[in-house]
Amino acid sequence: MKYSYLGPEGTFTESAVRRLAPSARQTVPFPTVPAAVEAVRSGRFSRAVVPLENSVSGVVPPTLGELVAHAGQLRIDAQVTIGVTFALMAGEGTRLSDVRRVVSHPHALGQCRQWVERHLPHAATVVADSTAAAAVALADGGAATDAAIAAPETAARYGLTVLAHDIGTRRDAMTRFVSLRRSGADGPPTGQDRTALLITSDRSDPGVLTGVLGELSRRQVSIAWIQSWPRQTARGRYHFLVEVDRHIAHPGLAEAVEAMRKGVDSLTLLGSYPYIVDREVKGEKAAA
Repeated sequence: MKYSYLGPEGTFTESAVRRLAPSARQTVPFPTVPAAVEAVRSGRFSRAVVPLENSVSGVVPPTLGELVAHAGQLRIDAQVTIGVTFALMAGEGTRLSDVRRVVSHPHALGQCRQWVERHLPHAATVVADSTAAAAVALADGGAATDAAIAAPETAARYGLTVLAHDIGTRRDAMTRFVSLRRSGADGPPTGQDRTALLITSDRSDPGVLTGVLGELSRRQVSIAWIQSWPRQTARGRYHFLVEVDRHIAHPGLAEAVEAMRKGVDSLTLLGSYPYIVDREVKGEKAAA
């Protein structure tokens, strides 16, 4: 299989690809989440691996936006959660006291905000498309007063010097990544599965969502995650992405989904897939 992923080489997402598909025939980095997803939608690649959510900084908006915009064309077929750690790195000769700009992905900046404020109170923060993109820009001619936040091993890959290790706010931070493919049948249950649903309703009744999700509760289906996304065509109305801890093949979930359809305008199955938690990768992988 050919995998696209949020690049460049050295991103935490590349680590997720290696965990999900260690024998992948070809893996190619793309500069943004939409670009990686488009490579799958166009049929040029089999899968796209992109970050979905971090336990400290929350949802990754470009990924959720792609899932909502292309709900009928995309399917989640796997998910992995892995540990997060960050290092501050700069070009050769740059000292910590020299740094005036810190560049990284928004989620990495959020997770390291406290450390940066404490140790670099006069430094500005600048957003990059990914942690590795920040490191690449620095290696390709960044200013001597610039530094990047990325995975520790990224420094060696791009010839940078680590100025500080383990600068994230939480040592137990995790990031979830999803593997996306074009729509089709789900794989069989594995015993450790999740199912994702996209729910949309035009009704303004505040009890609509509660009533719909009650169908899950009545069948003892646990909700693992719920996230809203604004509808561009209806102010004050939302899509809801809901994850539950069962495969769609489970009778209780299948019954709940059919009952839920009656109370909303649309319900799209985004996939049933194995859910992997890999805590041993910490220190090497995981954010965006």
